[in-house]
Amino acid sequence: MGMVTIGKISKLRGVRGEMVIIPLTDDPKRFLSLKEVYLEKEGRKKLYRIRKVKRFKEKILISFEEIDSPEAARPLVGSFIEIEDKYLIPLPQGSYFVFEIVGMKVKTESGKILGDIKEVLSLPANDVYVVRKGEKEYNIPAIKEVVKKVDLEKKEMTIKPLKGLLE
Repeated sequence: MGMVTIGKISKLRGVRGEMVIIPLTDDPKRFLSLKEVYLEKEGRKKLYRIRKVKRFKEKILISFEEIDSPEAARPLVGSFIEIEDKYLIPLPQGSYFVFEIVGMKVKTESGKILGDIKEVLSLPANDVYVVRKGEKEYNIPAIKEVVKKVDLEKKEMTIKPLKGLLE
């Protein structure tokens, strides 16, 4: 069973143990259909049943069956919210989850290894893959003109760099 982090509990709200979640997913509405989640903090993981979920500005409010007061909820602040990967929402063809991309080896069509993807920046125009190898760092735009092949099994991405991209 693979686990995927979809949010983080940032603070408490109210007198019944309700908590504010910072979504770590592109689709915060996905929380509305969940029945249970795992909370992970400091290497410990526990399953919680969801009592209620609602949207609140850019965040999500959540309460659990097992928690009914701020005192009971306080130790959970800072916990990551995880779900089993079988509950992931299917993505359109050619789209990938960040956790699938981070760690991939990046090479050019000519076979030059540029390094590994260390993080994915979500920018207004498009995502950018931060690729590092030693002291070298490249910012690779996640666009079809550049990214030519993604092989999830091999954890490898092939790119065709635009002029000046690798300078």
